[in-house]
Amino acid sequence: MYIETPRLIIRCMKLSDLADSFEHRGCADVNKFIAVPLTFEQTQIRLENAVQPWNGNENEKLGLAIELKKEKKLVGELMFKYTNLASSIGEVGYRLNNKYQRNGYAFEAVHALFRHLFQEMNLHKLTALCLADNSASWGLMEKLGMNKEGFLREHFRISECWFDGFTYGILSKEFNFQ
Repeated sequence: MYIETPRLIIRCMKLSDLADSFEHRGCADVNKFIAVPLTFEQTQIRLENAVQPWNGNENEKLGLAIELKKEKKLVGELMFKYTNLASSIGEVGYRLNNKYQRNGYAFEAVHALFRHLFQEMNLHKLTALCLADNSASWGLMEKLGMNKEGFLREHFRISECWFDGFTYGILSKEFNFQ
């Protein structure tokens, strides 16, 4: 998959992305609402898995790089997986290096991914999950036109703590392709 926006390139991950990927996967601030930060070695293993060919099977993750066009720097990652292949429903996820947050990159990247998934892959619905405390994430989902579909009690475990979450969804016919 390859998608260009005015400022970004959304592309498949490469082994050469390791240092940039570790910058955000190893950062406690970036991961406080996602997971325990990874070590360099754990990031390397994740990346080795992410560069394997994607077959589009149900629940098989496709990892994508968010690269700044001019700087040729990976600043974040996107994830897509089919959660119900027969019904053309998928889930997306995203994370962005904290040094590049609040510049509109996440919106630009996720919006472009949604457009591609709805137009090119003919998805019917996209969903996303986040911790209830992660107002930046659910704020992005709402800005993208997603609707809150559920409250998930103690749905996420990070370290030894349980967190509530939200699930959001958007149908292809609801998406603003502009």
